Amino acid sequence: MTAELLVSEDLSPIQWGVMSAIAEEPARGQSHVAKRMGVDVVTLGQMVDFLEAKGLVKRTIDPDDRRARQLSLTRKGAGVRSRLRPRLLAAQDRVLAPLSKTERTALIEMLTRIIEANKTYARPGNGRRKPRRLSSIES
Repeated sequence: MTAELLVSEDLSPIQWGVMSAIAEEPARGQSHVAKRMGVDVVTLGQMVDFLEAKGLVKRTIDPDDRRARQLSLTRKGAGVRSRLRPRLLAAQDRVLAPLSKTERTALIEMLTRIIEANKTYARPGNGRRKPRRLSSIES
């Protein structure tokens, strides 16, 4: 349902997540947002490039570290978010409609516990094979 609502804005759910993370913690760095979302910095950078090209996100130089960039929504990005957010929340309510309010709360609490208990598996790059070391014969 989320993807269907976002297609009109040419956004994917993960790009929407990036915009939401930026809106919730404006002026944070790309590495912070990447870590919060559980994606690698390069992937986040590509998403930010896309959102920046659409005029939804802007990067500014971090005054504390001139090498780093802070992220914030543009006026256009904030407008898109405020326009779509009620529709996305309504879609979430439709998905959860079969559950009572108590069941919804319990589901969210249980999913949160599962995510918190397994955070190490959500780190970017986790689960990949370790790089092979070239032996002296192969080099």
